[in-house]
Amino acid sequence: MIRRAEGRDAAALAALLRALNNEPGLHPERITAQRISRDLIADARVTLLVAEGEGLLQGFVSGHPFYDSGASRWGGIMNDLYVAQEARRQGLGRALVAALAAATAEDGGEFLWWDADEGDELALAFHRGIGAGEARTHSFILEGAAFAALTEAA
Repeated sequence: MIRRAEGRDAAALAALLRALNNEPGLHPERITAQRISRDLIADARVTLLVAEGEGLLQGFVSGHPFYDSGASRWGGIMNDLYVAQEARRQGLGRALVAALAAATAEDGGEFLWWDADEGDELALAFHRGIGAGEARTHSFILEGAAFAALTEAA
């Protein structure tokens, strides 16, 4: 069953997010139930959906609204998609993306946009397999000292 995340899901979501972000250079230790509750579940800007089976969270997807000025339309950014290892290959990832697309459409959106890490062949195959096309863009991130310097210059 796919449903919106609730406060009672915070600890399980934190565990799933730590599993997703357990890679060199990331900081899964910063992911806590309190932060998930405050930053994702309680924030109306975020659509956070969970896949639940047999009383356990098996996966989730998160997204938020995005305006594409080049096409003059609203849509959504899919921020994270994760299915627990033991629940993969059962259609949950596709169902989560479909549910996020439906929620985006209910809010007047016309598309979902997301990034995948270069070299993550499993993710790339999944995204292509559900019919997603590759956008001809580069992703950039402004963070840390560069972010602070630019904000101070404003």
